[in-house]
Amino acid sequence: MEKEFIEFLAVHGIDSDYWEKLKKTENEKAEDLIDIFSDVVWQKTIDKIEFLEHRTNRSIKLFNCKKDSIELIGIDGDIKDLNKGKLSTLNQNKLSIYTHTKTYSPNRDQELFNMIKGGCSLSDNQLFNKLKKLV
Repeated sequence: MEKEFIEFLAVHGIDSDYWEKLKKTENEKAEDLIDIFSDVVWQKTIDKIEFLEHRTNRSIKLFNCKKDSIELIGIDGDIKDLNKGKLSTLNQNKLSIYTHTKTYSPNRDQELFNMIKGGCSLSDNQLFNKLKKLV
């Protein structure tokens, strides 16, 4: 991250000497630059998100975060085998499996931020794709 921050400062015409001076004499301006850099990093992170998941003791919600819409595969019920990675031993009679697709509201960035804030974590596509074959 340090390299990226140095490049960010360079793009804004700030070399290391001037940066040190800013931190000492214009702390508020230095903090503003850090905030802007943080926003840039966050935006790049959000842009790269493809899959999220949210797990509780009784449910798993898997999300495929596409450009214009988000697809959900949810499972409620006895998911202990799924939490152990045993897809083949799932008792589908004890599960409620559902899907849903919707557009983002109000926008992709804000919705993904709210989902992460609400407990979602980054995921890969493996479980989502396996479950998609079941539904």
